[in-house]
Parts: sequence; C-alpha cells; structure tokens
Amino acid sequence: MLNRKYFGALGAAAMSVALAACSTTTPTAAKPSAPNSSAVSSPASSSPTPEAALLTKAQLTSALLSLSQMPAGWSTDSSTSTGDKTFCDYRQPHKPQIQVSRTFQKGGGFTATIATAGIRQYASASDAAESFTAMEKALETCHRETYQGSVLKYSPMSVDKLGDRSLGVRIDSDGTTLLQQFTLDGPTLINVGTGGLTDADADTATRLLRDQVDRYEAAARK
Repeated sequence: MLNRKYFGALGAAAMSVALAACSTTTPTAAKPSAPNSSAVSSPASSSPTPEAALLTKAQLTSALLSLSQMPAGWSTDSSTSTGDKTFCDYRQPHKPQIQVSRTFQKGGGFTATIATAGIRQYASASDAAESFTAMEKALETCHRETYQGSVLKYSPMSVDKLGDRSLGVRIDSDGTTLLQQFTLDGPTLINVGTGGLTDADADTATRLLRDQVDRYEAAARK
C-alpha cells in the first residue's frame, strides 16, 4: 500500500476536499490567482435526472460503488478521510445532511493507486445546486494553495455530461496527481477521485464516476 506519509498533503487534502462537509473556518491558506476557470463544468446530460428523492444513510451507503464493481486488481481500503477542508477554504452555503464514502486501493509502494467514491446528500435539490455552484465559483480563482506544508495545484479537467451538472479538477502536489470529478444529481453531490504517484488514469476515473452516478440514480428511483 502507498505510504500515506509520503503521499503527503495531496492525499489528506484532496480526499478531504472531495468528501468534506461545509467549511466553517475562516480562509487563511488560500492563494487565489487571477480569474481563469480552474475546473471544466459540463451541462446536464441528455437523459433526465430521476425525480429527487431523499435517501437514508443506509440506502446511500448501499448505493456506493462496491468492490465487485471495481476493475480487476483493486481492494477495499479501510482508511477514512474526514475534515472540513475545501478548495482554498471556500465556504459552502449549505451543509450536507448525510455523507458517505468508500475508498479502494491497487498495487503497493510507489505504484499504488487510490480511488474514492462519495455521496453528499443535502436537504433539497436547490441546496445541492447552490453548493455545487459555490464550489464551481471557488475554482474559478483557486488554482493553488499551501496545505500542511505542501503546495496543491488545481487545473481544469474535462468530464462526462452526467446528472444535472459535472465538473472535474486535476490536483498535483509533490509529484503526485489526483483526478477529481464531481456531479450534481438531484439533492446530492457525487464525487469520484483516482490518483497516485505514478498513475492517474482519467479513463478509470470517468468510468467509475459513470458507474457511481448510475448506482445512485437506480437507488433514487426505487
């Protein structure tokens, strides 16, 4: 397994950014650059999003990607990432009511790769949309910041048109790359991230996000 200490701030910050609830701290570490989109946002897909339904924590956990849905070579990682870190410490307008996630790993040592899938459910679809917009707006000026002594660099990344809206961001730090993709889907924000020191496969991230959105929408239709 990849040494977490060597994985450094990228693992701690990026996973936390992806899965965190709203930030309640005053921004201090942000180093925004001049306005210039830091994430590529995709409009809604041609297929309609299922009618918004609020699910229980057990239902959302069940909707997460399972090991059987992962490509060959992955295993479940029991470690968790918690905290309130957001991109450049921006403030989210709403706090998710339920938040679930699952982490996987593949390989070991310097070739190890980590993948995460998460679902944040808000009180309503409008709360989720406002939270997505806040993240999108923050990434227009947040291109780099220092977190726990390491510099995190954010770059825009194209994404599939899934759910209501989607955006992607590439995170680089200390030779490590993480690809994060987010989808707004009804009252939820769905995220999938993959990365490591030597491997950050965009095709895998795209496929996992598509599978995760499909699993959530199937659960929301029941």
